[in-house]
Amino acid sequence: MLLKAQFFLFFILLIPNLYSDSFTIMNLNAQNLFDTLDDEGKDDKAFLPLESKKSSEHINSCHNINVKSWRMECLYLDWNEETKEAKLANLVQNIISYNEKGADIIALQEIENKNILEQLFNLLKPYGYIDFVLLEGTDKRGVDTAFISRIKMSNPKLHYVNFSPQFEKKDTRPILEVSILFNDQNVRLYNVHFPSNFNDLQMRIESFDLLKELHIEHSDASIALGDFNLNSKDDRKENVYKSQEDQWYVAHREGCQSCKGSYYYGYGKSWDFLDTIFVSRDRGIAFDKDSINVLKTDFNTYKDSGKPHRFDPKTKKGVSDHFPMVARINLN
Repeated sequence: MLLKAQFFLFFILLIPNLYSDSFTIMNLNAQNLFDTLDDEGKDDKAFLPLESKKSSEHINSCHNINVKSWRMECLYLDWNEETKEAKLANLVQNIISYNEKGADIIALQEIENKNILEQLFNLLKPYGYIDFVLLEGTDKRGVDTAFISRIKMSNPKLHYVNFSPQFEKKDTRPILEVSILFNDQNVRLYNVHFPSNFNDLQMRIESFDLLKELHIEHSDASIALGDFNLNSKDDRKENVYKSQEDQWYVAHREGCQSCKGSYYYGYGKSWDFLDTIFVSRDRGIAFDKDSINVLKTDFNTYKDSGKPHRFDPKTKKGVSDHFPMVARINLN
């Protein structure tokens, strides 16, 4: 009887107090969270067990990949059940290291499909999570955005970026929108994964423009978070994050003053806030500024460099090449 009471108390403590005026949120680019199955229509050929990579068709398709590291992954990475389970376990450890229970709402990027998301969700259910959302997009690499939450979500939808003519043959992940009802207040959440730095900066600017358009279509309190893929050089050049502040508070410009960034961009040798969190201005929602942080732990950080410890399939150590961004959100 005592054990049951203790478990019930533990479970209650995990659930956000719906009569409170705040909840916590985390953004995490999970870096290539794939299952071990060949998902038809998705370019997941690198993330398969070695035993599935022996056909001449597979080998020939790998040799068509121009980037050497990606080509080697396609040919030789053994993404088997053991590797996948280690990746999931490390993600769970990373998530729950925040406040020893994880944030109330988690936004994720680079999730292959609902199958692998549900596996992650099931591992997190003991920590009070009750809902998850992923809508399949058209990304050519086959990765999507997703939410896992302790608060029930509704009205999921995807918003595609209509790029200008010079980029019309390009593609990117759509913006995933969901709604939550918190203290009788509707809050909209936008999960983004904008075009990578292999693409023209203008594509990211046009993606930011779509986010602004979505925000001004209504008056609900809103949060936008994700991998904006904006490096510090491009941000300084065009003042992109600053230009969002007519509508949004931008997390790393409001707090986290001692934070270097969420990602180390090797090509530019710079720390960048590729990942961040926005909250609406003048809509009854705001950051607890002291809570804004980049989540660094012993197991998600290289000890020698302080950079994010990306997952290593051989050693089964590490998590992602991005640090999580976290904050507490106040409603009033």
